[in-house]
Amino acid sequence: LDIFNFDSCCRRYGGFGVVSRLDWATSPNLNVFWCVGSLLMGVLVLQLISGVFCAMFYINWVKSVLLGIGVDGGEPGPLLDGFVWDLLRFIHLWGASLLFLLLLIHIARGLYYCSYSKSGLLWTSGVILYLVILVEAFLGYLLPWHQMSYWAGVVISTIFSSLPYIGGVFFKFLVGSYNFGDLVISRVFCVHVLFGVFIIGLVLFHVVILHKVGSNNSFNSLDCYGDFVFFHKGYLYKDLSLFFFVVFLFLIISMSAPWLTSLKENFISPNALLTPVNIKPEWYFLPYYAALRCFENKLLGLLAVVLILFLVWVPTPSWVGCYEGVYRQISFWVLVFSYIFLGVMGSCEPSSICLFFCSISYNVLVCSLVFLKLWDYLYLLFLWVGDKSCF
Repeated sequence: LDIFNFDSCCRRYGGFGVVSRLDWATSPNLNVFWCVGSLLMGVLVLQLISGVFCAMFYINWVKSVLLGIGVDGGEPGPLLDGFVWDLLRFIHLWGASLLFLLLLIHIARGLYYCSYSKSGLLWTSGVILYLVILVEAFLGYLLPWHQMSYWAGVVISTIFSSLPYIGGVFFKFLVGSYNFGDLVISRVFCVHVLFGVFIIGLVLFHVVILHKVGSNNSFNSLDCYGDFVFFHKGYLYKDLSLFFFVVFLFLIISMSAPWLTSLKENFISPNALLTPVNIKPEWYFLPYYAALRCFENKLLGLLAVVLILFLVWVPTPSWVGCYEGVYRQISFWVLVFSYIFLGVMGSCEPSSICLFFCSISYNVLVCSLVFLKLWDYLYLLFLWVGDKSCF
């Protein structure tokens, strides 16, 4: 039947025919890590859909939030069944974890294969998009308004209040009063929805730039020299099959073990008079949480987090991947393991030993990022001299 033939459907009904008519020349040697970008777009659409339905039944009032969102499910109200409410919020919760997992893989692939050498604007737009998604996730982190949300809001707001000249004004504008309450939830919810629209625009901008300048490949050659495949039928079916497989695993985990990466102690009612000993945030915030711990000064801790993201952003003019040199490989894998170790330290209770290892892993992380960028410039120097044996 022609209904199962994609080309005949495109010719008959139009629609997706644009995909088959566009000559998207793609390198034939792309591995599975190049499918992560398509997966990210699919997961982002899933997050937007689940977020819209969650926003329909979210009441930005402290007592209603505490009643409707909890470990035991709460009472979403007469308009929504309890199972449907649990399914929506767990899909949104696990969708954030899946989104950040794919984002980290996407960034690691870009660092390993030097994707930033293809286009500085493409890499910069991707880093800005990652920063906006971090802010969006933190705003969503505050909306359940349980113990982790309350104290995370207190810590971050006091950090921003330490900014010179504008810190006090910014704190008053954010909180609206001297206590955290209904005003904070209303403002956070509005900005959370607004940032979702902003993310859509940034993603479209990122994709347009990608299709304008093209993507690199696993050998990082700038030209295909006639050896290419079209995206349609070459990689479209591959991306779709991988997306459905990942979504299938995602739904199984989100419905069978929804609290696998979260602590139930974080979802109890907050007590402003009792500071908890330790609050373990979601896993994708743990490295930055550990970086904040490394410094007693709150402003220095904020600058430490900004330094990590700034070093990731700085593009370097290199046309080789990490597999081209031993020193670059060492720098890359030290970077990966130090980032993971920093996240592990962020999940531990604060102690002198934990703070010591946090400082060590943070310094190693920054040094590995610096060396990773440094080897790119050294490679250009060796290439100019005509001797690559030292590299």
